[in-house]
Amino acid sequence: MKTRLAAILALASCIFASCGPDDYYNYDRPDWNHGGNNGKPIVLEKNNNWKITYAGRFTEPDGQGGAKEVDRIEVKSTDKEFYFVDVITESALQDNYNGSEADYFKATIDNLNKQIADGNWKASEMVSQGNSTVDYDRLRAGSWRAYAIGIDANRKITGSYARLDFTVKEEVPTDEFNRWIGTWRIGGKDLRGDGVSYTIYISSSESNYAYWLRGWEGAKDPDGNDYEFEVEFDRVTGQIVFNSLYFETVRLDDNNDYEVCLNGNIKYNDEYLYINEDICIAEGTLVEGGEGRTARVTGCGVNVNFDNGTTFETAFTSMQMMYVPVDANGKTYNFNSDVPQFPLDMEWISASTKSAGAPASRSVERKARRHNPDRIIRNVKKNGYLCGGFDIE
Repeated sequence: MKTRLAAILALASCIFASCGPDDYYNYDRPDWNHGGNNGKPIVLEKNNNWKITYAGRFTEPDGQGGAKEVDRIEVKSTDKEFYFVDVITESALQDNYNGSEADYFKATIDNLNKQIADGNWKASEMVSQGNSTVDYDRLRAGSWRAYAIGIDANRKITGSYARLDFTVKEEVPTDEFNRWIGTWRIGGKDLRGDGVSYTIYISSSESNYAYWLRGWEGAKDPDGNDYEFEVEFDRVTGQIVFNSLYFETVRLDDNNDYEVCLNGNIKYNDEYLYINEDICIAEGTLVEGGEGRTARVTGCGVNVNFDNGTTFETAFTSMQMMYVPVDANGKTYNFNSDVPQFPLDMEWISASTKSAGAPASRSVERKARRHNPDRIIRNVKKNGYLCGGFDIE
């Protein structure tokens, strides 16, 4: 089965030095007084020439020889105005923007312009005129809003917009989805060749889409509660997918702030690097046949494109919980040589999904992402041992 492949763009100077993360989602906003219109505040006005519809869920090629489920938004336009299409959950609009559509529009267009300026997106592919169709990676069940946000030729907000409220319903779980639920033993060999394994508990988070997993590395937060995170279910392949995740920001005994993350590691020559970005780290595949229910977890492929034109093709070697310093100049990174290296073996133990300790659920709502398997990512960093004994164990 063809593994997922992520394209990674890394400046050579960043590979072996501490580099600050790209601030893709900077929502520090001045007052709602966007440029243009002679300095006057933009007035929001619904555009009756734009009609948005939720077309439903489809299976489309993923650009890597496989397929992926996508949710489709369609816009019918009877004028020649430019617009940008975006979707957001009602809860995210309230939590992140206090329900202000104006603030949300400005932050969205600011991010669009930054992505274009950074070379990650092309304006011609992101900005629409006339009728358009936009596919998103499968959306979570819940209440959503789709917007067409009007922009002018300079990608400044015009105030013109259209809105659609729609609901994505949770599906009935399939037998393939339920086969992953239960208590598993997962492990492999660490860098020294010693066997390492954990007891993990997998329960349903959203039918046919995601699971809750706890027990990985026995990771606990500073209060002693279990960390719990989501792994995705790929209904097309029947696999589970481990993605890099951010949990929370904590202050440790060295009086510095760290982001608690699940990240993937790669090896380049004798250096261990980690990728602190939303990306597929590994995929688990059920092994058919045999006496019991087993699975194999392998690292996803990664292409690291250097600025000198060379490409390093590799795959993730391991995944781990780590503390990433919030300070862009922080030079301590957590690398745990005791985590098992890919491939990992999983053995089903029982149907139980409960651990001894009460889990502390932390799930950051991920921004809906346009379906684009060739997405470019920049955050590749050198990995080292975290000083001060703060390893998550």
